[in-house]
This record gives sequence, structure tokens and C-alpha cells, in this order.
Amino acid sequence: MKTRKFWRNLTRVHKWAGLVLGVQLVLWFASGLFMSFFDIDKVRGDHLVQKRTWSLRMNEVASFDDTYGQYISDQENIQCHPRQRNACVLKRLQNVELMSALGTPVWEFDTGQHQVRYSGNPATLWSGLSEDSIRGAARSYYQGDAKISKAVLFTDKAPKDFRKSVPIWQVSFDDQSHTRLYISPFNGELVNVRTRLWRTFDFMWMLHIMGYQDRDNINTWWLKLFAAMALLFALSGVGLVTHRVFLRPRQR
Repeated sequence: MKTRKFWRNLTRVHKWAGLVLGVQLVLWFASGLFMSFFDIDKVRGDHLVQKRTWSLRMNEVASFDDTYGQYISDQENIQCHPRQRNACVLKRLQNVELMSALGTPVWEFDTGQHQVRYSGNPATLWSGLSEDSIRGAARSYYQGDAKISKAVLFTDKAPKDFRKSVPIWQVSFDDQSHTRLYISPFNGELVNVRTRLWRTFDFMWMLHIMGYQDRDNINTWWLKLFAAMALLFALSGVGLVTHRVFLRPRQR
């Protein structure tokens, strides 16, 4: 009786596990099938843009020693900027880099946790590129014929299809792919390309890895739970088949 009860309970576990897993299995297979049809370069929108660089106008680059040396040599007396407290983090300076903001020289001081930027000449805090400059950079990146529908600067929270640090410019084009270019406000660099295909692919990827929040974590508890249930379903099925084929007494 105990043996019969055990196999009866195992059959129930197998049935309930199959019922719970049924919907998720369909989502796994459907999302995996969808993603297998598209080349990843097309999903990323690489065919819609062409990245480029802008050379520095060296005649506008201020002398580092004369203009910025005070921030390095007189570290004990550095005062925080009245409108930007991050200026005082230069006392823990780790790296200094000269970068091109669409040709404009900008010095970036990095402490590992904060970045402070100054325009090349004069030594003033760099607030970022203007909207007109960002639109011009977007047109130079974009390889299609569509026009820009809007340009929005996100400073508090990143858009759902970006999921990186802000601030960031989002430039949208009026094309069939609903193309959006994400451009850095500090140097005009093209950070990401997003299209309608990418957003659909991203949704399918979310269903596939069950990452319903950030869509980047493949170690979610949902995925672990359903993977464990799938293993239980498979093992219980093997046990039931073994029992019914080899162990169960045959009727005369």
C-alpha cells in the first residue's frame, strides 16, 4: 500500500508540475523561435547608422599646466564649486582625459566615482552640448532619409529601451523602424540604437529569461524556480515511465 501511495503521489506531482510549466514552456519555445530568426546586428540597428569621430580643434585646446594645474598642485585648498559640489572630488583624482565633444575640446577629471568636465578654453564647467548640436550629430550618424521627429534630454530616469545611466539624449526619427538614437550630452558619442525590432526582441528576451524588471539578469528567482520545477517534472516522468514499464506487476 505504501509503494502504491508513493507512485500515486508522484503521478500527482508530475501532473501539477506539467500544468504549471505548460504556459512557461510555450513562452520559452515561442520566444526562442522568434529570436532565432533575426541576425543580432540587424536587431541592434547597426545597418541604420554609421559611427564617426570628430577631431579636436587643437588651436582651442588650453594649456593644461597653465589652465588646470591649480586643480592638481593645490589639492589641499580646493573649494567646492557653488553650483556643482562634485568639483571638490578632484582631491581624489584618478584620471584626466582630453576628449572631443563634436570637435570641442573638453577635459574630464575622473575620481572613480564622479566625473567633472571643463571646456578646453576657457576653464569653465562643461554643461554639455546644445540640442542643435545633438540633432546635427544624430543626422550625421543616421543613414536613412527620415526626418527627426523629436529630441528629448533625459536627466532623472532612463527610457525603458535604454536602461543605462543618465543624462542621455534620445533622438527619434520618423521612419518605419521607429529608430531612436541615444547620444551622450557630454561628447556627442552615439551610445545605442533602438528600433521597433529591438524592442520586440527585448520583450521576447524578457519572457525567455524571466527577467521582468531589468531584463538583463539571467539569475532571477523566477527562472531558478521554473528550472527546478522543469527538472522535477522530467525526473518524475522518468520515474513513472520506469515504474510502469519495468517495475509494475503485469496483469495475467
